[in-house]
Amino acid sequence: MRVQGAIYGLGTVALFGAHSHSGVMRAETWLLSAGMVVPASAGMAVGFRVQDRINQQVFRQVTLIVLLIAGLNLLRRGMMG
Repeated sequence: MRVQGAIYGLGTVALFGAHSHSGVMRAETWLLSAGMVVPASAGMAVGFRVQDRINQQVFRQVTLIVLLIAGLNLLRRGMMG
């Protein structure tokens, strides 16, 4: 999990650089982005606490089912307009 966190952290730095360069990250969006750090950190803290208490196999299966449904919905929307 720590390696995955480090990879996500490096990806975040790269994404921040790309958004800053492209103009997406401006003064107007900077304050909102900084404000979202607190709820995101709280969500991560809750996730770390819950992680050890749930069955990992069931979690993986539920996650895959949710991703499958989301993917099928995207295909439906793309085909039906």
